[in-house]
Amino acid sequence: MFKKKKEEREIMKTNTVIGKETELKGSLKDEGSIHIDGKFEGDIQIKGEVVIGENAIVHADIKARSAKIGGKVVGDVSCEEKVELFSSGSLEGKIKASDLTIAEGAFFNGECLMTPINMEKKEKEEEQEKESDYKDTEDDASKKEFTLEDEE
Repeated sequence: MFKKKKEEREIMKTNTVIGKETELKGSLKDEGSIHIDGKFEGDIQIKGEVVIGENAIVHADIKARSAKIGGKVVGDVSCEEKVELFSSGSLEGKIKASDLTIAEGAFFNGECLMTPINMEKKEKEEEQEKESDYKDTEDDASKKEFTLEDEE
Protein backbone atom coordinates (compact mmCIF):
# COMPACT_ATOMS: atom_id res chain seq x y z
CA MET A 1 0.00 0.00 0.00
CA PHE A 2 2.70 2.53 0.98
CA LYS A 3 4.97 1.41 -1.85
CA LYS A 4 2.33 2.29 -4.46
CA LYS A 5 1.91 5.83 -3.04
CA LYS A 6 5.68 6.34 -3.13
CA GLU A 7 5.86 5.16 -6.76
CA GLU A 8 3.03 7.56 -7.72
CA ARG A 9 4.88 10.48 -6.05
CA GLU A 10 8.07 9.59 -7.95
CA ILE A 11 6.21 9.52 -11.28
CA MET A 12 4.51 12.85 -10.58
CA LYS A 13 7.82 14.55 -9.67
CA THR A 14 8.96 16.82 -12.52
CA ASN A 15 12.13 15.35 -14.05
CA THR A 16 12.43 17.57 -17.10
CA VAL A 17 11.84 21.26 -17.71
CA ILE A 18 12.01 22.76 -21.18
CA GLY A 19 12.64 26.44 -20.56
CA LYS A 20 10.99 29.48 -22.08
CA GLU A 21 13.81 30.20 -24.58
CA THR A 22 14.33 26.53 -25.53
CA GLU A 23 13.28 24.95 -28.84
CA LEU A 24 13.42 21.16 -29.30
CA LYS A 25 12.48 18.73 -32.06
CA GLY A 26 12.29 14.96 -31.75
CA SER A 27 10.96 12.25 -29.45
CA LEU A 28 10.76 12.85 -25.72
CA LYS A 29 10.36 9.87 -23.39
CA ASP A 30 10.52 10.07 -19.60
CA GLU A 31 9.59 7.88 -16.65
CA GLY A 32 8.57 10.94 -14.61
CA SER A 33 6.82 14.20 -15.41
CA ILE A 34 7.79 17.15 -17.62
CA HIS A 35 7.08 20.88 -17.77
CA ILE A 36 7.32 22.68 -21.12
CA ASP A 37 7.57 26.47 -21.30
CA GLY A 38 9.37 26.68 -24.65
CA LYS A 39 8.75 25.23 -28.10
CA PHE A 40 8.63 21.53 -28.84
CA GLU A 41 7.91 19.60 -32.04
CA GLY A 42 7.71 15.83 -32.31
CA ASP A 43 6.41 13.08 -30.04
CA ILE A 44 6.02 12.98 -26.24
CA GLN A 45 5.62 9.77 -24.19
CA ILE A 46 5.62 10.34 -20.45
CA LYS A 47 4.63 8.02 -17.58
CA GLY A 48 3.78 10.96 -15.35
CA GLU A 49 2.23 14.36 -15.98
CA VAL A 50 2.85 16.76 -18.86
CA VAL A 51 2.48 20.46 -18.05
CA ILE A 52 2.35 22.86 -20.99
CA GLY A 53 3.10 26.37 -19.72
CA GLU A 54 1.19 29.49 -20.73
CA ASN A 55 3.77 30.63 -23.30
CA ALA A 56 4.63 27.18 -24.66
CA ILE A 57 4.00 26.09 -28.25
CA VAL A 58 3.87 22.34 -28.79
CA HIS A 59 3.36 20.54 -32.10
CA ALA A 60 3.31 16.93 -30.92
CA ASP A 61 1.27 13.87 -30.13
CA ILE A 62 1.29 13.48 -26.35
CA LYS A 63 0.86 10.26 -24.40
CA ALA A 64 0.97 10.57 -20.61
CA ARG A 65 -0.74 9.77 -17.34
CA SER A 66 -2.26 13.28 -17.28
CA ALA A 67 -1.85 16.66 -18.99
CA LYS A 68 -2.29 20.29 -17.95
CA ILE A 69 -2.39 22.65 -20.91
CA GLY A 70 -1.95 26.39 -20.47
CA GLY A 71 -0.22 27.08 -23.80
CA LYS A 72 -0.76 26.03 -27.41
CA VAL A 73 -0.84 22.35 -28.42
CA VAL A 74 -1.37 21.06 -31.95
CA GLY A 75 -1.60 17.27 -31.93
CA ASP A 76 -3.39 14.36 -30.30
CA VAL A 77 -3.40 13.98 -26.51
CA SER A 78 -3.91 10.54 -24.98
CA CYS A 79 -3.95 10.29 -21.18
CA GLU A 80 -4.79 7.47 -18.79
CA GLU A 81 -6.34 9.97 -16.40
CA LYS A 82 -7.12 13.68 -16.66
CA VAL A 83 -6.62 16.36 -19.31
CA GLU A 84 -7.00 19.95 -18.09
CA LEU A 85 -7.25 22.80 -20.58
CA PHE A 86 -6.78 26.13 -18.78
CA SER A 87 -8.32 29.44 -19.89
CA SER A 88 -5.02 30.44 -21.57
CA GLY A 89 -4.79 27.02 -23.27
CA SER A 90 -5.38 26.06 -26.88
CA LEU A 91 -5.65 22.50 -28.22
CA GLU A 92 -6.18 21.42 -31.82
CA GLY A 93 -6.41 17.64 -32.08
CA LYS A 94 -7.97 14.56 -30.58
CA ILE A 95 -8.24 13.96 -26.85
CA LYS A 96 -8.47 10.51 -25.28
CA ALA A 97 -8.82 10.58 -21.50
CA SER A 98 -10.93 9.41 -18.59
CA ASP A 99 -11.53 12.96 -17.33
CA LEU A 100 -11.57 16.28 -19.20
CA THR A 101 -11.78 19.81 -17.86
CA ILE A 102 -12.00 22.78 -20.22
CA ALA A 103 -11.90 26.17 -18.53
CA GLU A 104 -13.95 29.12 -19.76
CA GLY A 105 -11.97 30.97 -22.42
CA ALA A 106 -9.93 27.95 -23.49
CA PHE A 107 -9.83 26.95 -27.17
CA PHE A 108 -10.48 23.36 -28.23
CA ASN A 109 -10.93 22.22 -31.82
CA GLY A 110 -11.03 18.48 -32.33
CA GLU A 111 -12.56 15.24 -31.11
CA CYS A 112 -12.82 13.78 -27.65
CA LEU A 113 -13.05 10.15 -26.61
CA MET A 114 -13.78 9.54 -22.93
CA THR A 115 -12.46 6.21 -21.61
CA PRO A 116 -12.49 4.62 -18.17
CA ILE A 117 -9.13 4.82 -16.37
CA ASN A 118 -8.27 1.15 -16.92
CA MET A 119 -9.55 1.05 -20.51
CA GLU A 120 -6.09 1.48 -22.10
CA LYS A 121 -4.67 -1.37 -20.03
CA LYS A 122 -7.62 -3.53 -21.05
CA GLU A 123 -7.15 -2.61 -24.74
CA LYS A 124 -3.43 -3.52 -24.55
CA GLU A 125 -4.24 -6.87 -22.94
CA GLU A 126 -6.86 -7.64 -25.61
CA GLU A 127 -4.42 -6.68 -28.36
CA GLN A 128 -1.75 -8.96 -26.87
CA GLU A 129 -4.27 -11.81 -26.64
CA LYS A 130 -5.23 -11.34 -30.31
CA GLU A 131 -1.56 -11.35 -31.34
CA SER A 132 -1.00 -14.48 -29.26
CA ASP A 133 -4.07 -16.20 -30.74
CA TYR A 134 -2.97 -15.27 -34.26
CA LYS A 135 0.53 -16.63 -33.63
CA ASP A 136 -0.94 -19.86 -32.19
CA THR A 137 -3.16 -20.20 -35.27
CA GLU A 138 -0.13 -19.70 -37.54
CA ASP A 139 1.82 -22.31 -35.56
CA ASP A 140 -1.08 -24.77 -35.79
CA ALA A 141 -1.40 -24.19 -39.55
CA SER A 142 2.30 -24.78 -40.13
CA LYS A 143 2.13 -27.97 -38.07
CA LYS A 144 -0.81 -29.20 -40.18
CA GLU A 145 1.06 -28.47 -43.38
CA PHE A 146 4.07 -30.29 -42.02
CA THR A 147 1.94 -33.26 -41.03
CA LEU A 148 0.33 -33.47 -44.46
CA GLU A 149 3.71 -33.46 -46.16
CA ASP A 150 4.90 -36.27 -43.88
CA GLU A 151 1.92 -38.44 -44.73
CA GLU A 152 2.60 -38.22 -48.46
